[in-house]
Amino acid sequence: MIKNKKVTSYILYAIGEIFLVMIGILLALQVNNWNENRKQKDNLNKILRTISYDMETDTLVASQVGRIYDSLQKYSNRIINKELNRNNYQECIQCTSLTTFYSPFNIQTKGFELLKNVSNEGTNQKDSLVTNIVQLYTLYKPIIEKNNERLETEVMKNLNELKEYPWFVDLTLGKFNEEMIVYFTESEDYRKRVALHNMLASNNHLAMIKNYKIQATEVLKRIKARLEDNQ
Repeated sequence: MIKNKKVTSYILYAIGEIFLVMIGILLALQVNNWNENRKQKDNLNKILRTISYDMETDTLVASQVGRIYDSLQKYSNRIINKELNRNNYQECIQCTSLTTFYSPFNIQTKGFELLKNVSNEGTNQKDSLVTNIVQLYTLYKPIIEKNNERLETEVMKNLNELKEYPWFVDLTLGKFNEEMIVYFTESEDYRKRVALHNMLASNNHLAMIKNYKIQATEVLKRIKARLEDNQ
């Protein structure tokens, strides 16, 4: 009986030791998980700050580009609506460059590239803010880049065709002659070119930039609120 009691005591002692070791391991795992989660949270906050800087730049530039294209559209409408002629062309000297100008808009993606490379993708996929950011960049970035490309191609095409006119050098020097004035104010060829450029620049490119600005502004508010809560 004494031997049995000793064996029982040893078994209980061993079980107690195992139990304490398991508790220690679980606590260590819990602390490790907490540290990892904290690191991931800190890393995500840093990325969100970078994205907020990018979006602040984007929304500022979008406003500037918007003002440029809004003015360009007003001038374009004067040509499209046949409001100018050889007698009043001086009212819109800038109307001669409507088809050879464009202002590219490039979305800043430093923060987005960092976001795509964060480690724990499973956790971030459950984050609605991260999901919205990814959706925003995935939707607008390729469309705006394509619009930049289309406008650049159209502008270069117009420049290359304009240089074939005998008055092209005078145009670059700001010297106007009768033939040049008639082309820019009364020709159907220039009117069609202005209409196409206006469609690509204002109706497509500018509209997409304005939509991006609206969406980015809303996401930016959420990012700032998140960062304030995490301080």
